[in-house]
Order: sequence, then C-alpha cells, then structure tokens
Amino acid sequence: MARVLDETVQAAVRRAAAVLFVSRHTVVLAGAGMSKESGIPTFRGEGGLWTTQGEPPLNQYDTFTADPRRWWQRRIEDARAGSAFGDSIEAAQPNAGHRALAELEDMGCLAHVITQNIDDLHRRAGQRSLTEIHGNRLWMRCVRCGTRWPREEFPVDEAALPPRCAAPGCTGIVKGDTVMFGEPIPPLALARCEAETAQADCFMTVGTSAVVYPAAAFPIEAARRGVPLIEVNPEETPLTPIADIVVRAPSGEALPVIVAAVRTLQAASHGEGSR
Repeated sequence: MARVLDETVQAAVRRAAAVLFVSRHTVVLAGAGMSKESGIPTFRGEGGLWTTQGEPPLNQYDTFTADPRRWWQRRIEDARAGSAFGDSIEAAQPNAGHRALAELEDMGCLAHVITQNIDDLHRRAGQRSLTEIHGNRLWMRCVRCGTRWPREEFPVDEAALPPRCAAPGCTGIVKGDTVMFGEPIPPLALARCEAETAQADCFMTVGTSAVVYPAAAFPIEAARRGVPLIEVNPEETPLTPIADIVVRAPSGEALPVIVAAVRTLQAASHGEGSR
C-alpha cells in the first residue's frame, strides 16, 4: 500500500499540478532515483555501485577508440559472465513514477523527458518524446554518424569485430549506446536537450542528484529564464535552493498523485467550458 503523503507534500503536489496544468511545454529531467525505485542500484550515494566498488576508469572511451576490437571481445566475455548490476536491469520493470510521466505526456501536460538513466524503463512505460542523454544499454550506436538501433536489430558477428555501421554511406564503428567515461555526449542528443530546454515554460526534475553535467545544467538554464522549477526528490539536491516547488517524496509516490491532481483540474476546466 502506498504511503499517505503528509500535508506539506500534498500542498506541494497541488502547487505542482497547478503549474503543470497551465504549462504548454513542460520538460522533465529524470535521474537514477527513479531507477532505484525499480530495484536498480544507483552509482553514487549510500550503497551505490561506485561508492562500494570504486568508480570505473575515466579513460573508458580512449580504451575503446585505441582498440575497438579488443573492447568488443571484452564486452562479449562480460555479457556471458553476467553481473549483478546487469541482472538487476534485466529484471527491472517500470514503476508508478515512470508510468505517471508517460501519462502526463498522454494528457498533453508533458512535452519531453530527458533521462540520465540507461535502463530503457521510460521507453517501456510508454514515453514517446524522450532523450536518453547517457544512452541506452539495450541499444547500439555508430560513433561516426550517430545512428542508433535496438540491440536485437543489430546482430554482432563475433568473427568480424568491431561491427560496422549499417547506415547507407557510413562505415563507422558501432559500440554500445551507453555513454562511457571520457566520451562526448552524442551531438544529436545534446542538441535535442538544449532545444527542448529553450522551449520549456515549466521544468521538473525527478529523482536526480543534479551533480552530473551537462544534464544538471538544463534545469538551471530554465530557472535563469524565470521558468518555474519543480523538484520531485526525497532528498535535498543542489537544485533545491532555486526550485519554486519542492515535492519531498519518491517519484513513485508523488507523481501519480500529481497526475490525479492535474486530471481534477482538467475535469473542472472542461466542466466550466460546457456551461
């Protein structure tokens, strides 16, 4: 049974719903807190993978570009060996927060989601307007032209590593879509994030620690333009001092209630319009 939100959180929910109701281009930045609610360990913070096991080397992309064939051999070996983190992603399902964001999009109250997560849960929840700024572990990407494919649509021939791009006129090397340490954010993804942020008349952050750039810069850019900033997070973040509305609760608890409040406002508006 879902926890009943306290009065302070309920008041923040009502304020957030009122802003979303009148917004015409709300953009959301979603972070690892949403994935954690689906059972996927975070990287940072208490109990995070990097906290307990140490951060991976910062030259991952240099290692890939120096010997992509060897990188692919190791990727295949690691996939066969399996890992607890990989198993947690494979087992994860979209939670109530993911579904609520998709519902807000269906209601016309959410224009775009920028996610820092690589787990495919937003897409599986039904989110259509989506930028996976750090990539998707179930997809592949050409490092030259940026074309992406679902992993099942791009079989890898282990006798011909590294795989090459299948886009017409391109023979670039293909890698996993997940952005490595040292790898630039794909230009097309970055440009989409910047364009959506520039259009935003409301910006909402959900479950992000707001310490990883360039993603953390987008809500700050919006707030500097005077755009209302809503933060949904059970913990305080660097964005909390500049947020107009703070909903201090996990996404799976807060977002469905926000959706219900927006639906109430829409129903009231339609009722008034029919008089």
